Amino acid sequence: MKHVILLTYSIIFSTGFGALAALLVLSIRLKQPFTKRMAVVQSLFIASLALVAIYYYLMQVLELVGPKQEQVENVFGTIGTLLNMGLYIGMWWILGIRELRKGHISLYARISCLGSVGIMASALIGSFLPTSFLHTMTPRTLWQIFVYLTVAVTLLLFGLTLVRADMKQQHGAYRLLVHGIGYCSLAFVPLSLLELLLNRSTQNSLYPLSLEYLFYLGINVIVLVSSIRSLAKDPNNASAFGTINESAWSRFSLTAREREMATLIAQGLSNKEIAGNLGISEATVRTHIYNLFQKVGAQSRIELLNLLHD
Repeated sequence: MKHVILLTYSIIFSTGFGALAALLVLSIRLKQPFTKRMAVVQSLFIASLALVAIYYYLMQVLELVGPKQEQVENVFGTIGTLLNMGLYIGMWWILGIRELRKGHISLYARISCLGSVGIMASALIGSFLPTSFLHTMTPRTLWQIFVYLTVAVTLLLFGLTLVRADMKQQHGAYRLLVHGIGYCSLAFVPLSLLELLLNRSTQNSLYPLSLEYLFYLGINVIVLVSSIRSLAKDPNNASAFGTINESAWSRFSLTAREREMATLIAQGLSNKEIAGNLGISEATVRTHIYNLFQKVGAQSRIELLNLLHD
């Protein structure tokens, strides 16, 4: 069993560090705040897993040499709670991104993240209180169920926010990243419930393995695939309308900058991506696109491309 645990952690750590490196690549390629903030959260994920692995190893050693384990457990419990608080603060930070900060679900998700942080802070403070006092205030089983429900609701709302985010104008790799992490977050809810039931039926005999690690592994795979897709040539980067010929430019008397804008729009790039490619602000991009729409007489990007290819 120990060999299975070691192998599982090796796989998770290797993909975890790979995903962290991939997020840095995505940050450079896509220039999106989501990738940078997700890199911080990914670092906390790795730290949390490392903490569990170190704790498990020390417990195996301490069982042999026989010193008091309670102090070690308290130290690791405190650090683990602080890391988990950091994870939910990171999720709250991610949900503050403009394109995600829309609708009631996003608002509820941010509130739920802060609520989870508050509950963990309460648990941390409570760990320093007498055990008899804690048992009087809240039965252990009831507290575990309450914590589970809070975490499940937070991940559910977080996942729904990412899945429902409008990414139509974004790069395909970015869409895959955001929506993929959203679906993994939704999968966390049934996995954690199954984990809770499994622990009760087996008396936690599989510790420190957890079905919830499939959630971490899923996110790592999504990040890695998104990074590879961002480096590969995106089929959407070739215009679905074909090459815009020279007669279209002269017919609408488009300037060199407007021609450049039309070409990048035909490649499926968003305003942010166009701004990054050209080294100008998004406001300037919007101005150029507005002028382009006025000259061609278009109301949308699709109509613009259709008119340029008529």
